[in-house]
Amino acid sequence: MSEKGMFLPYTGIVAMAFPGYYLGEEKALAKYSEMLSYIQELDLKVIKVDQVVTDTFGAKDAGRFFAEKKVDFIFVVLTTFVPDHFIAELVDTGDIPVFLWAVEREMDCISLVGAMLINPTLYELEKHYQLHAGDIGDSDVLGSLMVFARAAMMKRVLRNMRAGYMGENPDIMFSMAADEYGLKKKLGVTVVPIRDFEYTKRVEQISDKDARNDWNNVKGEVGEVRVSEKDGIEASKTFLSMVDLTKELRLNALSINCWSHLKSKICLPIARFNDHGIGAGCEGDIHSTIVMRLFYVLNGRSAINGDFMRLYPDENRILFSHCGAGSFSMAKTRDDITLHESIETHDGIGVFFPVSQTGIITAVNLIGSRSEYRLSVLVGEAVETDMVYEGNPMLIGFERPVKEILQSAVRNGAGHHWSIAYGDYSAELELLGKFLGIDCRILS
Repeated sequence: MSEKGMFLPYTGIVAMAFPGYYLGEEKALAKYSEMLSYIQELDLKVIKVDQVVTDTFGAKDAGRFFAEKKVDFIFVVLTTFVPDHFIAELVDTGDIPVFLWAVEREMDCISLVGAMLINPTLYELEKHYQLHAGDIGDSDVLGSLMVFARAAMMKRVLRNMRAGYMGENPDIMFSMAADEYGLKKKLGVTVVPIRDFEYTKRVEQISDKDARNDWNNVKGEVGEVRVSEKDGIEASKTFLSMVDLTKELRLNALSINCWSHLKSKICLPIARFNDHGIGAGCEGDIHSTIVMRLFYVLNGRSAINGDFMRLYPDENRILFSHCGAGSFSMAKTRDDITLHESIETHDGIGVFFPVSQTGIITAVNLIGSRSEYRLSVLVGEAVETDMVYEGNPMLIGFERPVKEILQSAVRNGAGHHWSIAYGDYSAELELLGKFLGIDCRILS
C-alpha cells in the first residue's frame, strides 16, 4: 500500500527499440530514463527491465520476468518503430494486460507506425491492451495509464479475494442468490462458506472484559449512544470474533445474512469491518460485499451500501440509504453518528447518520451468475442531506434525468443494493468489465 493508504498497481515496465535502421535507437535509453522519472512519481509499484529490449529474445525474457513477478499489467514504452514480433514474444507467457505508449518526439523514430503494426497482432491474439501516442509527460496519456493500471489491479484483487459467505441469501431476496462457481470462474473470487455455528461459537469465546474495552472505545468515536451496555458489549463480541475469523481464514471480505435472526446484532460490526478494510455486506449480499472491498482497494477508504430508495425528479436526485450499517468514516463528522436500536426490529444497535459529505461519487450494483454478470454504474454528485430516512441517507444529483436512469437500471437487470464511494471510477470499472468479460454499463 502507498502512504495514502491506497493499494498500488504492480506495473511491469519495459522500453523497446529497433536497431540498425537509423530510427534513433541511440536515444532510446535516455527516453526510457525520462519515462521512468515520470511514472515513479505516480501511485504505482514499478517493476522494471533495466535495459532497452532490441530483439525477440529480450522480449521473451521480459515477458517471463514479468510473469514471475506477477505484475498487474505490462507498460511498453515504444521509443522507435518496433516489430510486432517483439510484442508477440512479450505477451506469450500469460494473460497480462498490456499498455503501449508510442513516444512521439522525433519524426524519424516512427513509433506510432510500429504501434499500429502491433495493434492488429494484439487484437488477433485476443489480448487485453490499450495503445496511446504522445510525447513523454503527456498528461492525457498518463491519465489513461492510471485508469488502465487501476483496472488491472482490480482484476488481480478479485483473483486473490477470499470472501466469507455466512448464511447465504435471505429467503425474501431470491435475486441475491450467489453462484459460487460463477464468482470463481468469471471474477476469480474464492467464496468461503461459513456456518452459523461457527459464528455462535466464536462469539461465546470473547471475554466480557475484552468486549467491554472495545465497546468503550466505540462510544468515544460517535456523537450519541442510546443503547444498553448489554447490546453494546454483544456487538463488540461479534466484531472481535469476526475479526479473528477473518484472520484465521485469510478473508478480505465478509458477507453475512442478517435476515432476520441476526438483523440488529451485526449492523455495528458491519460498519466497523468496512472501516478496517474488510469489505463487508449485510443481508447476504456477497456481490455488494465484493464491490465494497474493491472500493477500499481503489481509494483506501470505506464505501457505503445503500438501497436504491427514492426518486426526486424535480431536483434530479436519487436517495440511497440502508437500515443503519454505515461505516463511521462516511459521516461528515463523528458527532453526526448516533447509535440506537434498529428501526426494523426495535432492538439491538443501528448506526445512524446522514451521509452529507459533498463530492463526486460512483455507485455500483453487481449482480448475476455464471451465465451473465452485470455491473451497473452511476456517477453523480453527493449533496448535503439530513435524516430524511432513519438509516444512512445519501442524496445524489445527476445530469441525466433520474427517471431515465431508473429505466436504464431496469433494462440492465440491476438490483436494489448499491455500493457507493467518493470519486469517479467509471472508466476503471468499464475497463474491468472488458478484462473479465462481463457486461458493464454506465447508466448516468
